[in-house]
Amino acid sequence: MTQRSIIYFDNAATSGEKPDAVKEAICDCLEHANANPGRSGHSLSVKAADIIYTTHEVIGEFFNFPRTENIALTKNATEALNIALYGTLETGDEVVTTSMEHNSVMRPLNHLESKGMIKVKIVQADADGSVSPQLIREAITERTKLVVVTSASNVTGTKMDLEGIYGVCRDAKKRLLVDAAQGAGAMEIDLGNTPFDLFAITGHKHLYGPQGTGALIVKNPDELNPLMRGGTGSLSDKTIHPDFPPDKFEAGTLNTPGYAGLTAGMRFILKEGLSSMIAYEHQLTEYMLKRMEEIDEIEVCAPGAHRVAIVSFNVRGVPASDVARYLDLQWGIYTRSGLHCAPVAHETLNTFPRGTVRCSLSFFNTIGEIDIVIDALKSYVKDLA
Repeated sequence: MTQRSIIYFDNAATSGEKPDAVKEAICDCLEHANANPGRSGHSLSVKAADIIYTTHEVIGEFFNFPRTENIALTKNATEALNIALYGTLETGDEVVTTSMEHNSVMRPLNHLESKGMIKVKIVQADADGSVSPQLIREAITERTKLVVVTSASNVTGTKMDLEGIYGVCRDAKKRLLVDAAQGAGAMEIDLGNTPFDLFAITGHKHLYGPQGTGALIVKNPDELNPLMRGGTGSLSDKTIHPDFPPDKFEAGTLNTPGYAGLTAGMRFILKEGLSSMIAYEHQLTEYMLKRMEEIDEIEVCAPGAHRVAIVSFNVRGVPASDVARYLDLQWGIYTRSGLHCAPVAHETLNTFPRGTVRCSLSFFNTIGEIDIVIDALKSYVKDLA
């Protein structure tokens, strides 16, 4: 088979195609604002600081969170989650989380538990990857300090009932941390309606920013300790780290070109309309699921899930890595195979240790590309016969 033009279906790892405005914003920053924000008083530094200020403002607009000083810029969702977990939890605390979490949640929690500091309670998801708010309610005790949930599974794409879980946490007077790495830009999240205590995002997936960008939105900064301390450009006459946001959580030089790109990515979504973009991605996802029904040898993971634009599957009896390699080398189709940094989720879904092949779509994909993927899979299973 002659290799075809590239089809990028690995957007849950990082969005493969960025809007032109993102690339232009990064280059413009490097050319016209290539200085350290907030560290100097000259014109270039002021321009750089304005980029950082604007990023806070656009994130606030995007998620309906007007207290933009409580938005801490990070290099990714993992850093944001680490700030939230290590800055909140203390010896003797209990954490309630789910079996669908990414290792960016599981590994910090396991580390703290292995040191004897906390107790972790994992609520098991259903076969479709969803978690009942009622099960979370039943898991909460007086010792529970924090509830941690993903917005959408990076394995199945399953959306969590964030409103229901928020209601449970509000009624129990427990803090809620949402890992929105897969949800930000892929589902509508309004922090005015569901003001989670802590909300972690990454910029390089469905927000179309570059790698090295993210944020943690904090409802009450006084309840959170910083993960790092160092230079901030503020209170330079003191050797004590600032205790006010966002400086409290933004030690060190920020990725100004990256945040210029992230701002452009979010503005692109706001201009196109998040609802219409989500509707289009839903159309793509439903079409892919329907076409996969044509191939008896394909086993879709959580086929009935209410999901973002992620479809994980296996070809019966074949290692996931073999399928992904075939799609790559023979058809120029880029997917991801394996455990997707979520082994507990795969245990829940009975796909551990083999993993799955994951196709994750974006606004820039097309129906025609899905048709090519189906043709490729049909060719693959035909060759197996």
